[in-house]
Amino acid sequence: MNLEIIAHRGFSAIAPENTLAAFELAIARGASSIEFDLQLSADSVPVIFHDATLDRITGVSGKVRETKLSDLQALNASKWFGDEFATEKIPTLMEALEILKNVGKFLYFDVKPHCEWQDAEVADFVNVLKASGIQEKCVITSFSDRFLAQVRRLSGDLEIGHIVANLEAYQTQLAKAESHGDNLISSLYGVLLENPALIQETRSKGIDIVAWTVDGRSDLQRLLDLGIMRVVTNCLILQPQISAD
Repeated sequence: MNLEIIAHRGFSAIAPENTLAAFELAIARGASSIEFDLQLSADSVPVIFHDATLDRITGVSGKVRETKLSDLQALNASKWFGDEFATEKIPTLMEALEILKNVGKFLYFDVKPHCEWQDAEVADFVNVLKASGIQEKCVITSFSDRFLAQVRRLSGDLEIGHIVANLEAYQTQLAKAESHGDNLISSLYGVLLENPALIQETRSKGIDIVAWTVDGRSDLQRLLDLGIMRVVTNCLILQPQISAD
């Protein structure tokens, strides 16, 4: 199995995170897959944005879930990053899929736990993925068990992954993944380095592992030595120097 380089929020080391520019650059620079964040606007439109609040990225106060799409898209999603990307806006999922469909391997949806979805909103989301023709590339991940349960109930054929950031959560979510027949754990990479026995235990249950977010060459090499072959990174410059045959 070859190393799968997953661009964290697009190529976020050189372009503003979760923007169309970051996605285009990730594909152009050879990323295998792309990870990005998803939540809803006040009018129930899926938008690609990480934080619950707008301040860090746009410099404007307010919550994404309480802001209508028209107002979200009037904001600058990259002013903080540099003038080169001054025209980048907060993309909708529909807008981004026009670019993301060109990814070679997988699209990792990190659905934010601070945004609760109604069943009808989840159904609309699932239908968009089916209509896009890229359902087989989509991996739905979240810290929210509730959201994963909604997806599982509404679409039995979407790949589902559990995100974990510590050992206790890993063990809990691994048990849940096994019981539900889900096939992925997305783990903070340090948890794997500190507890390497988890890797064989997880794979023995038919569940694979993604490690996030790895930007150091030494950490990447240690993960490779442990057999981890799916890595989320901000720095796609790692890719050309890694041989994973």
